[in-house]
Amino acid sequence: MDNENLVDLSSSGSIANESVVCQYIENHKSSGIWHGDSPFHHTKSVIAFEIIIVYVVGRLVHFMLRPLHQTTVIAQIMAGIIMGPSFLGKINPHFEDLFPAASRMTLRTFAEFGMIIHFFRLGVEINPKQLFKIGKESLIIGLTSHLSAIVVSTIVFTFVSTWTRIGTDQGGAFYSIVITSGLTSFVVVSGFLNEMNILNSEIGRLALSSAMVSDACMWIMYFFFIYGGKALQQLSFVPIVELIFSMSYLSILFIVLRPLVIWISNRNPKGKPMTEGYFVSLMFILLFVGLSAQFVGQPAFFATFIFGVILPDGPPLGSVLSEKLDIIGSTLLVPAYITISGLNTGSVPILAGSRSAGIEMAILAGYIGKFVGTIIPSIHFQIQLWDSITLALIMSCRGILDLIIYYLLYNAKATDELIFSLQVYTMVLITGFTNMVVYHIYDPSRRYKSYIRRSIRDSQHDTNLKVLVCVHTEENVYPIINLLQVSNPTKATPISVFVLHLMELSGRATSILTKNNIANRSFDDETDSSQPISNVFDQFEQHNKGCITLQFFTAITPYSSMHDDICYMAMDTKSNIIIVPFHMQWTIDGKAHIFNASLRTLNQNVLKNAPCSVGVLIDRCQTSGKLLVIHDTSYYEVAMIFLGGADDQEGLAYSLRIAQHPSVKLTVFWVRAETHTKQYNMKNPYIDLMKHIRYSNKHNEQVKCKEEIVEDGLGTTQFIRTMEGYFNLVIVGRHHLADSPCILGLTEWCELPELGPLGNLLASTDFTFSVLVVQQQQFNTGFKYVS
Repeated sequence: MDNENLVDLSSSGSIANESVVCQYIENHKSSGIWHGDSPFHHTKSVIAFEIIIVYVVGRLVHFMLRPLHQTTVIAQIMAGIIMGPSFLGKINPHFEDLFPAASRMTLRTFAEFGMIIHFFRLGVEINPKQLFKIGKESLIIGLTSHLSAIVVSTIVFTFVSTWTRIGTDQGGAFYSIVITSGLTSFVVVSGFLNEMNILNSEIGRLALSSAMVSDACMWIMYFFFIYGGKALQQLSFVPIVELIFSMSYLSILFIVLRPLVIWISNRNPKGKPMTEGYFVSLMFILLFVGLSAQFVGQPAFFATFIFGVILPDGPPLGSVLSEKLDIIGSTLLVPAYITISGLNTGSVPILAGSRSAGIEMAILAGYIGKFVGTIIPSIHFQIQLWDSITLALIMSCRGILDLIIYYLLYNAKATDELIFSLQVYTMVLITGFTNMVVYHIYDPSRRYKSYIRRSIRDSQHDTNLKVLVCVHTEENVYPIINLLQVSNPTKATPISVFVLHLMELSGRATSILTKNNIANRSFDDETDSSQPISNVFDQFEQHNKGCITLQFFTAITPYSSMHDDICYMAMDTKSNIIIVPFHMQWTIDGKAHIFNASLRTLNQNVLKNAPCSVGVLIDRCQTSGKLLVIHDTSYYEVAMIFLGGADDQEGLAYSLRIAQHPSVKLTVFWVRAETHTKQYNMKNPYIDLMKHIRYSNKHNEQVKCKEEIVEDGLGTTQFIRTMEGYFNLVIVGRHHLADSPCILGLTEWCELPELGPLGNLLASTDFTFSVLVVQQQQFNTGFKYVS
């Protein structure tokens, strides 16, 4: 045979009901389609095609199911079912050419290697210390949901097994159907909450803690009950020796390999990407863990998962490993494993019959037991009914870990194709239904949408101003301190400051919202990166001792749901205003650059959902050269542009608060159009308010009131440009009266609607002063707003 025309020869058949694949593989050069050589005659070409088609079909199904709010795992399983024997495999005569048995075995090997990487990455993101911080509610909900699912499923399994044969191996069927029914995997719940953007919600945190308890129960049962049951059944101490050997192996991972990985990580220069040599070393250690696990009789994915759990989560190690391993493991190879599992599901005709009905009853009993065992203690702890239903549905979700357990039992012949298929189909239906229901019935913002809106203007009788300030990096600290200092903190007019340090969730599976005790310097491992920022605010509090009370909080959460933590903090602290930094920063030469594009979406969500007023701070301290009022003896010039509307009233109220500072000079510009003012009589509240400023403060040289007559938005723009060089801070409302000619033409060219027409104009690079855009949450004022 000519070596240029060698092809992969493979054949498959069955002997004694066992599948046998004989394959001849030799490296050779393909002749190409022009010489009649099909690429599907070569194993490597078929595998490459299978990986591509699995990824593409999975993404396509996920895109089609997006309106139904389905998770990625459900979409990938459905992709495998669609490409399997139940659908395309049944109608496509070339199915065996696309997914031959030989290449499917090779692809499964690649996919299982990807699962090892994937579960190691999931383990790295978990902090086992959180298990010791679980509250009473989570502990009881996790235990009752786990045990009730097993009890109900056992009762139904015992009943149906008397009149139908459950499986070829009763023990394997019992473990697969009953024991696994109690599992609520932490990694599954975490992935579900992350995709639903409710990871840092109240119910999300409760579900994660409860799932961690259920997960711990599952693995305790796996080690002690299974090995103990084997020992009693075999009347031998060999299973106990195996258990001790497995525990010793896990101890070696903690005592020997964990310090080695941390030592390698610490050798990498701080703040710099991990070098290739260090990363390869970590991969070799990971492969060794997976290999050694096989020697002690443990699944490789389980050992690497436990190894990841005992490693430090979060930056720097957890973030680096999560980022580097996510693409190859989670994005490329894991979908192949999930899809292969879907390919092995049986066709619909084999699911008919009384035996199928009995198995399905036992499977559904586990879901029902899980739901009931969650909702009853939730209601007992006075959780609202709809929130209790949401929690029960989340705890009933199944995912990738459940699929792996089903598949391992199926490959080990502990269950048959019918049980495996029914488990997969039921998981897809129940979890898919849960996705849709949770999306529509649970809204984390509901808890503060019904909250009574707070503002500066409506709480002027209260001398204590409560401000929630949001900080992302150290660059945000001094501009915010500057604004707080000019807000006139005195013993007569104190300020309660709540600092919320926001960090993106990276290398962690759970979001964090915690209070840092600045006075006692008690920082947890999760929040020690906040210490430099807290030190500056501590000095600020000491400088204004008796005038400012300060509390420092840290939130580590995804940007997509970070606004929920901000709004919850504002509601819990009863803040009058939230101060958030603008998503762009200015350098000393006056050039603007986007600091973080995600901050813009975050600010928009805060403006939309906040339970109090919001101020967006556009800082140009670098360009103006004026950093801190507390170290400045000259006057700090502040201007307030007033056009009319609730937001301008709120901005004016804040300006008058600032004007009480002895080092501040305030100028209020009342911008109006002559033709427009004739539409209002003299009892207009805005005119009365401006008269109050003009006459009651005429003896105070620090407050000035000026009227500016304009014809349209062009006139307003020309006036604003004359302010350049005279002020350090300009305050403006986000919304104004909808029919005001003063903004005519400005709304059409507003590129930053979250700032409003004037804020958008002031955010341009033509100005060197800082800007505070204020929004008062919309009350029933009778005015129509525009943005």
